[in-house]
Amino acid sequence: MTGTPPECERLAARLRTLRDRSRLTLSALATESAYSKSSWQRWLAGRSLPPWLALSALCRLADEPEAGIRALWELAEAAWSRRTATATRALPSGDGVGQTPEHTAYRADASAPAASPPAPAAPVGAPARRFRRPLMGGVAAAVAVLVACIGILLTGAGRPAGASTGFHVGCTGIACNGKDPGVTLCGVEPKTLLHVQAPTGIGLEIRYNPLCRAAWARVWNAPPGNILTFTVPGQPAQRVAVAHTGDTDPFVYTALAAVPGRGSAMKACVTPRSGSATVCYTTRQP
Repeated sequence: MTGTPPECERLAARLRTLRDRSRLTLSALATESAYSKSSWQRWLAGRSLPPWLALSALCRLADEPEAGIRALWELAEAAWSRRTATATRALPSGDGVGQTPEHTAYRADASAPAASPPAPAAPVGAPARRFRRPLMGGVAAAVAVLVACIGILLTGAGRPAGASTGFHVGCTGIACNGKDPGVTLCGVEPKTLLHVQAPTGIGLEIRYNPLCRAAWARVWNAPPGNILTFTVPGQPAQRVAVAHTGDTDPFVYTALAAVPGRGSAMKACVTPRSGSATVCYTTRQP
């Protein structure tokens, strides 16, 4: 598919091979994996990036070890995140978004069409616009991501997220505040500290990179106009508006926020465009 990163095409080809091995129809695959038939059609065609949990389910169904697929997925996620980086201009850090007491389940905008369950797996704030970066800086960052991900593939496919990969991240601590996880390489091998997904298919994650000592939040399948806010006590709030309406930008994510130390609280809130109650989720640095 034109515009699809080659890493994603390779991953899609591998998924098609596993699906053939499983001898499952798309309908059966959807039933066994708990992800919709339409989602699998997109992922197998390379039109969007599947979450890791979907790939893990396919590996189980095809009796395939996860390590090799995990390495391919890490490469594809890094490439896709750079291609679809919708880190947009940040909203004011004041009290522009109302919040209500925290909930344990996402209440989606009732007027929004139901989205097919996506995938849980990257990396970043009024109407979305892409960050403008100098051409050479973007090329250099892309090369750095590719080199780092090749290191993952060759030397540590099964290594825990956040382990050293022999590359240097672009920021640490408070120097990361407001920066793009992809550009800084903080989005390479992050830890997912929180993953929630609603029956409507809206998903949210809080991700953290111990090398950067910074975290961010991301959503997918959220209706346009929703606002994602990510906060860490003592750090500037990071906000982003959901602007995509299709599969070209599966993830919408905030800029980075520094995480001071072990046990630090992190909160991600979604505010529907309809004015419905804001819903928040919290986690802590382990």
